[in-house]
Amino acid sequence: MKRWAIALAAVAAVVALPSLWNGFVYDDVPIIVENSLVHQLGAWNAWQLSYWPAGGLYRPLTLQLFSLEWAVGGGRPLVFHVGSLLLFAFTTFLVCRLAARLLPVAGAIVAGALFAVHPVHVEAVASAVGQSELLSAAFALLAVDRYLAWRDTGELTAGRRALLAGYTLLGIAAKETGYIIPFLLAAAELCRLRPNRRGVAGVFAWQAVTVVSALLVRLIVLGSLAGETASASFQGLSVGQRTLGMLLVVPEWVRLLIWPARLQAEYGPPGLPLDAPFGLAHAPGIMLLAASLALVLWSWRRQRTVAFAALWTGIALLPVSNLLTAAGLVLGERTLFLPSVGVVLLLGAAGAALWNTLPTGAPALRVTIAGLAVMFLLAAGIRSMARHRVWRSEERFFAQIVRDAPRSYRAHLLASRYLYGTRQYREAEAAARTALALYQNDPRVHEQLGQILRVQGRCAEALPVLSDGVARFPDGTIVRSRLIECALAVGDTSRARLVAEAAVALGFLEFESTLKRLSPPAPEPPQIR
Repeated sequence: MKRWAIALAAVAAVVALPSLWNGFVYDDVPIIVENSLVHQLGAWNAWQLSYWPAGGLYRPLTLQLFSLEWAVGGGRPLVFHVGSLLLFAFTTFLVCRLAARLLPVAGAIVAGALFAVHPVHVEAVASAVGQSELLSAAFALLAVDRYLAWRDTGELTAGRRALLAGYTLLGIAAKETGYIIPFLLAAAELCRLRPNRRGVAGVFAWQAVTVVSALLVRLIVLGSLAGETASASFQGLSVGQRTLGMLLVVPEWVRLLIWPARLQAEYGPPGLPLDAPFGLAHAPGIMLLAASLALVLWSWRRQRTVAFAALWTGIALLPVSNLLTAAGLVLGERTLFLPSVGVVLLLGAAGAALWNTLPTGAPALRVTIAGLAVMFLLAAGIRSMARHRVWRSEERFFAQIVRDAPRSYRAHLLASRYLYGTRQYREAEAAARTALALYQNDPRVHEQLGQILRVQGRCAEALPVLSDGVARFPDGTIVRSRLIECALAVGDTSRARLVAEAAVALGFLEFESTLKRLSPPAPEPPQIR
């Protein structure tokens, strides 16, 4: 392999160096620190249990890696972050290798360099749980690169078809996005057609068997093919309404993948009004999707590498678009790690085309453009290195999340939860009140503010907040429980009983014991003398 690819992998490692001083932050805590499964060397039970304690995700390979890192480092975050750094460097090397197969040398170097310094990658590398993104992307790159190599030489033997299926299976075991690997292979086949098609049918037969087998295992282990609990922003929305919401997210995808000057760990309403009626706000998303389709159609006969890169981006975005199923996130920067491969290939192709148009007799112009490109890459690398420090500690992370996304109610809600856990009740209350003012359609906001007021002995203030939560979300059992607790705290037993009766009438049988406890004792029968 060319030395420049190794050098760019080293650049990626240097960019990620600040992450080595990070602790366990946000999702790292429930999935790694508080997960006893990860604390067992081997963690074979990872293949029989859900990734999240609450269920919905199946990532046994990632949990297996976490258990190994926990054993090696005794639970120290440094080992996890070293693992993430090495995975990022390896993935960058794989991007360079794929780019070298598809692009001229100049374009491949541009693509690899952009991938190494891209700020949108920071979230996947800076947090320990981002290793699921890194692993899945690595297996996708391995599969596509090997397929292209063996496809072009006509050497898709039975053993190699099985190895490609193995890459797909490992990608799926790392993260659910691994299910798109067969579609990436199909895009490669469509865009890199060669006369010798021997073995191609066998490849996709193996891929189909692999995907079906993985789905069956998931069904057996989790009891369902459904994903994680949908974000409150998507609950109750139809597929059509989610599609309209996705159109508002499309410009954010493009901005983050092309010009990520502003980064944030939370995206959502009201900053992104996902339930907004169709109107002018959706026009940018429609135009960007139309332009992407036009690019694929234009490049299909002229430059199939460009078509492949565009298809890669679209295929990789589909699982995180909330179209197929509502996910737990509206948008997450770490979920753009795999789609960014297609984008850097596109930019690499554009860079190579631009370079070829420069007159050979104007060396000064070439040097100037090359210098500007290096300065741009250097600025992006510095931006990424600075961003890694946001994950240094939970205190820094949750303070930054609000500064980055003041119009995201979830940013304030998450900050409130952290502050409540550290007994900073005044700050936690302020954050919860801001979240509630921004967005009222998530029962957890009502629960959070009500609980903060309750633990401070201010149940009289909590009652209207919790009552509003129950009125908006009759199925919310936690907010209903909090309301009963506060009603009892102020001596309003009849109100507590009415809330419990309504819960039992709705079918929540867990409130039967509460209702029985609150109901007045039956009168004793009169004694006969």
